[in-house]
Amino acid sequence: MFRSSAPRTAAALSACALLLSSCGGGGSASMSTLNLGLTDAPVSGVSKLWIQFTGVEVKPAGGNAIDFMFSPEKGFDLLSLQGGTTATFLNDTAIPAGQYQWVRLMVDTKPGASYVMDSTGQHDLTIPSGAETGLKLIQGFTMPVGGVASFTVDFVLSKSLIAPQGLSPDYLLKPVLRLLDNTQVGTISGTFMASTLSAQSNCGTRPPVVYVYTGAGVQADDIYNPPTGTTDMDPASSAEPLTTATAALNSMNDYAYSMAFLPAGTYTVAFTCDPDDPTVDEDTLTPDPIHFKIYPQAVAVTTNMTTTVNF
Repeated sequence: MFRSSAPRTAAALSACALLLSSCGGGGSASMSTLNLGLTDAPVSGVSKLWIQFTGVEVKPAGGNAIDFMFSPEKGFDLLSLQGGTTATFLNDTAIPAGQYQWVRLMVDTKPGASYVMDSTGQHDLTIPSGAETGLKLIQGFTMPVGGVASFTVDFVLSKSLIAPQGLSPDYLLKPVLRLLDNTQVGTISGTFMASTLSAQSNCGTRPPVVYVYTGAGVQADDIYNPPTGTTDMDPASSAEPLTTATAALNSMNDYAYSMAFLPAGTYTVAFTCDPDDPTVDEDTLTPDPIHFKIYPQAVAVTTNMTTTVNF
């Protein structure tokens, strides 16, 4: 269902302008086709993370927001959307061409609509901004006249999902989202040698987690989601990862990973098997409990290509 957020009269006038000639005049507004998908970077410690959505809203520059309501609602287990797997929000959806300012994922706020499952059972998932603003990506994009634009929302769960002590055993979602143009992204993938893993702490009991940082020569840092009103005080030479991926055993019984939807560019790649709690800034502890193994060369990602990084 397509609707404008403007009052009904204005919406009706806008709708007439979008039709070829059904409202009397002979002109037509320029249209475009939007595809919008959803993917996820994995998170450890949970077996399912279900979020239910009621629709998507996009905001044209200088115009009223446009809603696309789902009937019925669309729900996804985000943990199933990894390694390049996507779910569909919008498929071949006609919208006016032009510049857009933001995308909003409208969350179903009914009790129990979104939840987390871990080793102790099913728990509520609180999304503080869900009722007021949904999950909003303030990131501009362009819809070409008479063309098709395909985007993917990358849900970086490793930065987003936390389990505050005061909320236990329930979870809190502080969403970190990226809007990616599917024509401008590539993939990093690779495997691990047993000798590499044996030299790293905790790799005998935990799978390796790969961290990707924007730029070359970045000092690998842990994930830290500071409390509201505070900031991460790490030095400029270090940076939180753009995204992460947890490796899994493949058919050859080797650990392997794949990280899709990376914008073309240069990256620093590292891994660790040490646990990373997003509510704790581990590198401020003595000794630092997280030990990273950094890939020795800068890694270049090319559009529509896969770059191999083996450890």
